[in-house]
Amino acid sequence: MKTQRYRITHPLSAVKLEEQPGSSLRKPTETMIQIPAGSVIETEGGPEPSGLVTVLWGSDAFSIFFDDLRDRGVAVDVTAN
Repeated sequence: MKTQRYRITHPLSAVKLEEQPGSSLRKPTETMIQIPAGSVIETEGGPEPSGLVTVLWGSDAFSIFFDDLRDRGVAVDVTAN
């Protein structure tokens, strides 16, 4: 699945992910945040069978529920300037 950008319309709960030495997979941390409305995030791949999707916000990676993203985000056309 290709990368997609979304503008968040309502605050969105997310769990911060961190790099694991020697692995390309990130692991969840105990840090939970709210991504504020108006923020633009970018998906990294598609949703997992668990319903979670990894998103990039700034330079950090987070895990969120894909259903929450669909309910609280609007797709942004990355080709528009």
